[in-house]
Amino acid sequence: MEGSSSLDVYRALRSASHYIKKDLRNKLVNHGITWPQFHALYHIGEEDGIAINELAKELKCNASNMTGLIDRMVENNWVYRKQCEHDRRIWLIKLTQEGAELRDKLIPIHHDNIKKRMEILSDEELTTLKAILDKLI
Repeated sequence: MEGSSSLDVYRALRSASHYIKKDLRNKLVNHGITWPQFHALYHIGEEDGIAINELAKELKCNASNMTGLIDRMVENNWVYRKQCEHDRRIWLIKLTQEGAELRDKLIPIHHDNIKKRMEILSDEELTTLKAILDKLI
């Protein structure tokens, strides 16, 4: 394969990823939540919650960036902070009832949006694309 073909494929992958994420994020905004907020809700355990540093790792951001995000989610009554019983240095982020209900509502919607976005590909194309992406990974 020529070098330019490799670059073309790389650019197409980046572009496809960008437009798919943008489309999915815009659909969540229509539900009154930002992508980082949804992504956080997605990763917060139903019962145990999650440590702020663990959540930052899941969201691929610095723990210091989490403060503003968590503050806004607390203001929306989706989460609350609780000190870990075993290590008082650790703060856990836990879902409120409202946050759990929003999460339970939005995850199926998000999964459905992904499914609808991918419907332009046949089952065979999806299988082939997955195999190719797995090979790249």
